[in-house]
Amino acid sequence: MVREIKDFIIKYLLALVLTVLLIVPVLATLFSWLLKAGETGAFTYLNKEAFLLIAKSMLVSSLVALFATAIGTACGFILHKIRIKGSGIYSILLLIPLLVSPYIFAVAWKDIWVILMGNASPVNSFAGVIMVHTLIYFPLAILITGNALANIHSGIEDAGLLVTSFRRMVFRILLPLIRPVISTSYILILIFSLSDFSVPAFFGVRTFTVELFTQFSAFYNHDAAIAQALLLVFLCLVLILSESRYLSSAPFFAVDVKGNLSRTYSLSKNAFIVHLIFLLLIVIAVVMPVCMLLIQSLSGKQNEFLHAFQLLKPAVFQSLKMALSGAVIITLIGLLAAHLQERNHSSMSNWILLGTFILPSTVLGIAFIKFYNQPATAIIYATMLIVLIGYLGKFGFIISRIMGNGFKQLPRSLEEAAAIAGSNSFRRFFKILLPLLFPSLFTGFVLAFVLCLGELGISIMVYPPGTELMPVKIFTISANASQSLTSSMTLISFSVTIFFLVLFYIGGKVLFKKYRYV
Repeated sequence: MVREIKDFIIKYLLALVLTVLLIVPVLATLFSWLLKAGETGAFTYLNKEAFLLIAKSMLVSSLVALFATAIGTACGFILHKIRIKGSGIYSILLLIPLLVSPYIFAVAWKDIWVILMGNASPVNSFAGVIMVHTLIYFPLAILITGNALANIHSGIEDAGLLVTSFRRMVFRILLPLIRPVISTSYILILIFSLSDFSVPAFFGVRTFTVELFTQFSAFYNHDAAIAQALLLVFLCLVLILSESRYLSSAPFFAVDVKGNLSRTYSLSKNAFIVHLIFLLLIVIAVVMPVCMLLIQSLSGKQNEFLHAFQLLKPAVFQSLKMALSGAVIITLIGLLAAHLQERNHSSMSNWILLGTFILPSTVLGIAFIKFYNQPATAIIYATMLIVLIGYLGKFGFIISRIMGNGFKQLPRSLEEAAAIAGSNSFRRFFKILLPLLFPSLFTGFVLAFVLCLGELGISIMVYPPGTELMPVKIFTISANASQSLTSSMTLISFSVTIFFLVLFYIGGKVLFKKYRYV
């Protein structure tokens, strides 16, 4: 009886906590709105205009997902299946757009059009959003599809090459084998693009997430915002249910793959073209935006950069503190959720994190404000705890899957042997699993830190008065600031992110060598 109670607590306590913190606010907000919608006439906001706007947003995000997945899959194939010089450097450089906040690249591309074309009108459009989102999210497809290709057993490819050409083997065997992964990449990128607030807001493009923020925060039309949020929640649920079985345990974001028996191929011809394509991608996606930020920063007054630094100085420390706190919390929750799913066969916590992950930041922000703005929950609403909960809702699933893939690569025989030797479950976890999971833990922590550092959507919705966060401050000041000041602040934010990425990379190499992981 005691053991059954203990197992019940282990399996469902985390799920209960996550439900109270993340799911209950969303459900309570929607049910509260539904109960009074008939009396207030709130259903009138679900009109033709709302459906047209969400259709436009859906079309934009679908095109982003299509282009980004196609580019990322092609790059992932070359980087993981073809032996080319500098593939490691290419992989690192191409990941930069994914690891830096989207609003940084929105500012950079506006600078590019202003400097090269004389005005920013071409980029202040749906086409501009599609272009920038594609350049930001195609590295995600590289991670997902590249990892899947790297895990295909060489025997499958060898058998295919016995009866057909290399090209036919790729299109008839390899790509069909990773079709679920390609679909997952498409759905994830679509969700990221659909829920992003910063790029369309900075470009002045009216997407559904921007409309929700405007109705709720600018016009204080809460009924309209919640009504339209209900539409967006329904759409996201439909999208995720189409790939739910695979996505909830998808083997993407793998770290330190062990026992890899994949086959790679030499490139005898057209190596120069491949290098040229990668260099062109790096220039367009990374080098050009950073250079244009620097040029625009120096184009204003001489003290513009110093002015930007003085404005951001208080916010930088606060943002770093919040990102560090968020990364620790998200990494621990992700580790527990992954352990429950992979070792205790309890996926409820993972499903909860998946459910909040698919919701746009504006929807989560509205739900948290409506639910936590009560005397009983003032300790959450009036402090930075509400921001940390928002970080957990947005990024917990991603980190959980990184941890889950780490668990998948550890054979159960290690734990079974320790159990036979008399080691209890806690000792097995801390003495065997945790050290072996160090690469996944470290990667999850770094990714969570970077994502929290650059998150704008949930932060701008729920951050309490009297606090300053770097993305929010840049976004709010840029509305009335010169382009050179905006670029200077954005360049500082980019530099802070890159500095800590380099710091973590160097620290990770040292730690991995210490633990003999590299």
